[in-house]
Amino acid sequence: MAFKGVATLDVGSSKIVATLSERGVNNTFSVKGQAVRFYEGFAEGEFLDEQSLEWAICDSIAEIVKETGVSLGEIYVSVPGVFIRLENKKYKLSLGKQRKITKNDVESLFEEGKARVKTDGYEVIGYSEIFFALDDNRKVENPIGVVSSMLGGAITYYLCENYYLQTIRKILNKNKIKDVRFVFVGQAMGNYLLSKEDRESPSLLLDVGYITSEMTVHLGNGILAECSEDFGGGILTYHMVKEFDLEVMEGELLKREINFAINPSVKSSYTIELEEKTLDFSSEKVNEIAFSVVDSFLGSVSEFLEQNTPLSMENLRVYLTGGGLSYLRGIKSHLSARLGSPVEIITPNILLNSKPEFSSVYALLDYALTDKEKRKKPFFHF
Repeated sequence: MAFKGVATLDVGSSKIVATLSERGVNNTFSVKGQAVRFYEGFAEGEFLDEQSLEWAICDSIAEIVKETGVSLGEIYVSVPGVFIRLENKKYKLSLGKQRKITKNDVESLFEEGKARVKTDGYEVIGYSEIFFALDDNRKVENPIGVVSSMLGGAITYYLCENYYLQTIRKILNKNKIKDVRFVFVGQAMGNYLLSKEDRESPSLLLDVGYITSEMTVHLGNGILAECSEDFGGGILTYHMVKEFDLEVMEGELLKREINFAINPSVKSSYTIELEEKTLDFSSEKVNEIAFSVVDSFLGSVSEFLEQNTPLSMENLRVYLTGGGLSYLRGIKSHLSARLGSPVEIITPNILLNSKPEFSSVYALLDYALTDKEKRKKPFFHF
């Protein structure tokens, strides 16, 4: 029996999530199988331990195959921003005369622009439009069916490092999965988490993970700029461990107690309960460290915006997702104050899983299912 769903592999900075899902009612998901495996992660554009990565991928895939009885022939794999380069191109296609624009015209615009992208060390894995333009200088969201003698547009091309592609393909080939579709996770998350209205003006999406964070500025269906930073909730834990000479789990527990809105004069200490002891920490000292670490990251965010967008923060919508910072009390107000613009925490609209750490998983699923529905090509069989 043909299975009309998709298999996805979300490559995070601390874990791999393999999922097998169909489209549910009201554009939701019907997850048939899911497996999570933690691994060593990546930093500075390289996997820290490729054997750990291979085990996590192979074991997670083996679990969903065993759980569902589905043989995988194709899989969608997310690409973190650290392995991505953007090319934003403006290109025009002459139609020769006034006529209705077709779907083939739009594809030709994308493909002819793609041919002009420099790919040294990279491969184009996708593209999307910021806007389309017509011969009367009108900008439109969907040009198909509109009469014009010219079709132009501002197009974002997503290029992935060959190192990443070769590493993942080699591992998946061992699982006899040769049809691999790579998806820039920033593109998928922007289209899934941000509404069409959100993307009518530039919106900054901060995806803060465990040891890596992604910054993407979205407009239309494209991305104006992106940047990856070696920062996440795990970095904050590391500083707690280092400053207070703690075990990693103790540092993690202390981090979870941090309240960025706390007044140290009201509450003088944070307390963590362990099996054999209770530890107290000066809230003033803990917050001093936390503020320093987070504000250093926010300095990088501000620098990224200054270098890549001709916009003031007053005109930019800011959204926070990912599990690295979103759970910390008072973080939304702290980020809003530091960036000078209101910050909203955004999560997937999923029953029981409406949590920021699942944003990339379900964004990738949504992208894959949408793409599969366009192609109408079953690739799984029981």
